[in-house]
Amino acid sequence: MRSFFSQQQRIIKNSFFVVAMVSLVFLLSQVHAHAATNPQMNYQGKLTTPVGVAVANGTYNMRFWLLTTPSISTTSAIWTESLTSTNKVTVTNGLFSVMLGSTSALTGVNFAQKLYLGVEVGGTGAATWDGEMLPRKIIGTVPAAFEARKLGGVASTSFVRSDQPSSVLASAATTLFTLTQNGAGDVLNLFSSATKVFTVLSGGNVGVGTSTPASKLVVVGTG
Repeated sequence: MRSFFSQQQRIIKNSFFVVAMVSLVFLLSQVHAHAATNPQMNYQGKLTTPVGVAVANGTYNMRFWLLTTPSISTTSAIWTESLTSTNKVTVTNGLFSVMLGSTSALTGVNFAQKLYLGVEVGGTGAATWDGEMLPRKIIGTVPAAFEARKLGGVASTSFVRSDQPSSVLASAATTLFTLTQNGAGDVLNLFSSATKVFTVLSGGNVGVGTSTPASKLVVVGTG
């Protein structure tokens, strides 16, 4: 690996180590409407010389990528962030901590897949990139995030969703699905695009092809 440090730091040539922890506390949905989360990832690491000595204190250029495999080019990254200029990473006794997503939002990243974090350091002055450090770090998650994927302790896959086709399956002897309307509104309306094709009014009248059935069953149309 080429050295990315200034001339007086050339002893760190051809070898560079990062001992890092990735803590993923990124919730893609919220169980409670007021339980807002910070859509960023905390990344902590230690920069050392080849013999394990912490690098000099300072602010370092760093850039990061999220990639779907451990070997694809960084040009195929699904997210990237460069921390340079006034956003350089502070390193003290070799240790650093950054909030990924602070300058390049993570909100558009699909975390429902295996992802790898790529890291590159570019010195303390003007950025001089030394090449991505390998191997990449696979993104893990904190234990609490497993529960965050659930609603009331039930996995999200057990719920009907509006973002993809869903099926309701059960084998219980009781009624599978019940709708109760205690107000004056309709019990049920089914649409095909913007056209209402099936209606159950609050009084029990059912309309097929009409939204105003005047009797228990009204069918409008010849289809």
